Amino acid sequence: MNLYDNKKRIIFYTQRPGAALILTMVVLVLLTALIYRLSSSVSQWKHRMQYMIDYQTARYACESGLKYALATISEVDPNYVSRPNEPDFSDLFTMSDEAYRLMMTEWAQKLAVEVDANNLNKNDFLAQFMNLSSLWTDANSRTTDFNSLLGEDSADICDVNVFYVRGPYGPPWPYVTEPIEIEFGDAHLVIEIIDENAKLPIVWGICADANSKSESKAAVVTFCEWMQMEPNDIEPLMDELEQIEKIKPFSANLKPIVTTTKVEISSEQDDKNASASRRARLRRSRRARQRRAARRKTVQQTRPDISHTMDFAKILHSPMVNLETLARPVNEDQNRTESALKYISLWGADKVNINTAPRHVLESAFTFGGDSVEIAEQIITLRKEEPFKNIDDLARRLYSYNASIDKAKRYITAESDCFSIRVKATSGVATVCATAGLKKEKGKFEQIGIIVE
Repeated sequence: MNLYDNKKRIIFYTQRPGAALILTMVVLVLLTALIYRLSSSVSQWKHRMQYMIDYQTARYACESGLKYALATISEVDPNYVSRPNEPDFSDLFTMSDEAYRLMMTEWAQKLAVEVDANNLNKNDFLAQFMNLSSLWTDANSRTTDFNSLLGEDSADICDVNVFYVRGPYGPPWPYVTEPIEIEFGDAHLVIEIIDENAKLPIVWGICADANSKSESKAAVVTFCEWMQMEPNDIEPLMDELEQIEKIKPFSANLKPIVTTTKVEISSEQDDKNASASRRARLRRSRRARQRRAARRKTVQQTRPDISHTMDFAKILHSPMVNLETLARPVNEDQNRTESALKYISLWGADKVNINTAPRHVLESAFTFGGDSVEIAEQIITLRKEEPFKNIDDLARRLYSYNASIDKAKRYITAESDCFSIRVKATSGVATVCATAGLKKEKGKFEQIGIIVE
């Protein structure tokens, strides 16, 4: 062995620890990656299992809350409230965040001065104009002294975060009552009852009445323009409604649906229902009876009036209407989101409630008769002092517009009959929502349909 071979051997032995170290590091990296992958998979599996548990809990709570709401809706008796000297809910959607906060601050200061000057009952003030649920975190802390909330610095407590403009029923528009919050096990439930007659009936866009077809479509276009929709958004919507009109047209004078069906009946069944003279023919030979062909019997079935509402609700919630365009926000404010979809009824409501509809919906409704801007302004002013009892009361108090009111009579009402119940259940990170449509007929609530999101 020469000197050269000895040097190679020495170099080989000196490099072996470095190779072992590199190999060890590679193995450790692989093991670390494997352990990380395994722990990540286990963590994801746990999250999925927890989400499934939370979802099932929220789903069960939502279904239970909806059943509770449907069972107790007949006990709800919404009453209109007078709102003199208050901002009207009609124009809030047109305001920016800055304009809204400025209006609320000025109104809060004005009311606070009135409370001090007139020695008004402060408890009533809080109950009427402030969202009390946001002032406390739990039920045990509701021992706060009302007088301490409205003292010398009463204007300071009227912050826009807890101060709100009352709607036609007292709660913010379009709620019929204050939203109900319930703790259902590990889930949190929120139940809201919404007045659908306070919104624009989108069924007007599929009207087939020859005398009011153009006005109906003009009403929908007027509403869309109020909601700052562009012509390239309005035209596709009107095209979609035109396609729906071919399937299920709307009319202000809808009648019960009568369907005719033919039912196959055998000769023996026909013989059992025949007269005595017919029974005598049964004495004929069995072979002749067997050769007798089956006959058809015509049966007529009448579907109730609410069937129209069900049909409209089913179509309007189908993919035939692009709701994404209607749900597009019309403002860029951080605290308030407004969209056309918020002011449109998809549950088959066919009339607008003059006591609960906002300004742009009122103007759309009176497109049928004309003078829509003037009539809407008068209605907003008068209903704050005293809600309208019926359409005759409207004609009496706005006698100078009787001709226009008479033309729009079939499309307006002073009492709502179409409502929706929205139930939102939250458990952990899972949220389940369900909405039920209801129509009140002859004092009873009939279910239109249920949509689970």
